[in-house]
Amino acid sequence: MVFKTWISADKKVTTNVIKPGYQYSKKATERANYSVFIENIQVANTAIEDLGEKYNSVILDGICDKSLYIGEANCEIDRQIERVIQMMNIGEKREVTLDIVEDVDQPLVIKFEVTLLDILWHEPIWVWTPQIKYSIALKYKETGVHLFKEHRIIDAFHKFSKACKILITLEPISDLELEKSLENDINNLRLVLYNNMAECHLNRKNYEHTISLCTKILSQENNNIKALYRRGVAYGNLKDVEKAVADLENAVSLEPNNRAVKEQLAIYNAQLQEANKKFEDMMKRMFKG
Repeated sequence: MVFKTWISADKKVTTNVIKPGYQYSKKATERANYSVFIENIQVANTAIEDLGEKYNSVILDGICDKSLYIGEANCEIDRQIERVIQMMNIGEKREVTLDIVEDVDQPLVIKFEVTLLDILWHEPIWVWTPQIKYSIALKYKETGVHLFKEHRIIDAFHKFSKACKILITLEPISDLELEKSLENDINNLRLVLYNNMAECHLNRKNYEHTISLCTKILSQENNNIKALYRRGVAYGNLKDVEKAVADLENAVSLEPNNRAVKEQLAIYNAQLQEANKKFEDMMKRMFKG
């Protein structure tokens, strides 16, 4: 018997409540430890074994009983399942259908049943201390770095973004009257996260987003080599070679022996000189005519 159907606004998730849980139980929030039972997995366009081995799902890796933490989903499949878990009551059972199109070879349609067995609640984010928020954001950042090194760029970006959203809840940080060391740690981590997100965007050729993030960094730290380099490369790929050269020249002046920066500067400097020469030749022809 199906009691209630829910479809996410982005159409990625459809759930049917098969068995209602305890009506007044608390929901799982960020960092809550939850236990679930997964059964009757069906998948189109790949094998069930691939969900764990190829698509990195920890929740749908073939083991039925799971004890996990909200916030630790590191792939698109598990991120969508976490959305479902956070809506469920203890004892509730749902049939779930996922339409996965992000970062996969071909669209996946995954169906399964999940029962929420228990939740060990974590206090909600609005009562976390600044130190706890910083520590959890740092943990997510480190996970993102690990994912990036594994070339899981989208998964890394989601982790950096989640960490950044936690730190945003501390703004304006000047109003919190924190110890200077913690305030500096939080501000530095925010810049690192912006830089890491910019690198993910650059890797995915999202050049406008790369420029936006790097500009945020440089508004607070105008000698940030990584931000200058990444913004310069993004400008170059958008054919704005004048701005590319300006950023890369600034980066070289700060780190004269940085090979990657020097190589990119040479490329865009040559393009800028060629463009200037074409412009000069055109002007000469115009005045000569």
